[in-house]
Amino acid sequence: MKCFALILTLLLPLLGLVFTGAAETVEDCTEISCRTFQHINTLWCHTRPTYFCQCRPSPTGLWVAQVMPCAIGTVFSFRQQVCVHPSDTAKDDDCTDRILTELDELCEDPPVRCGTPQEINRLACHKEPKKFCQCRPLDINPTLYAPLARPCAPETTFSFRQQTCVHDWTWTDSCSEDGGDSMS
Repeated sequence: MKCFALILTLLLPLLGLVFTGAAETVEDCTEISCRTFQHINTLWCHTRPTYFCQCRPSPTGLWVAQVMPCAIGTVFSFRQQVCVHPSDTAKDDDCTDRILTELDELCEDPPVRCGTPQEINRLACHKEPKKFCQCRPLDINPTLYAPLARPCAPETTFSFRQQTCVHDWTWTDSCSEDGGDSMS
């Protein structure tokens, strides 16, 4: 009976991975190594910023990768070795480059709202005419929409009136205060 309890105790972490992280696989751990003491004591990046990978002992005595979730609303910071609020991550943090790119590209000047279906489905002006603001779900919480800056293709500029980027030679400013209000 003691042997069964010992085996069950060793298998529970692995079974937990199977049942709780089936969609987030160990194959999605980036550059994880469990070979040295330092590696074993390091938390590693996952391809999704809301998860991280760690080394856990297996029933065979070897150290293996395991996927772990961050708390809701947080992302993993490799540099800080913990899940943090997205605004608390450093710009050069390997794991959070994608989410930081999103957060760095928030349209805050002028502020754009993404609260109603009408706001979510309308493109808004950006302070730079070669960009526009689009409400997109955030990776960290797909139920939250945020206004993210998007670039126009080369040789095109955003037209609020037409709700698209148009060729530069056909563009007229519909974003300036006297040419149109992108917020209404």
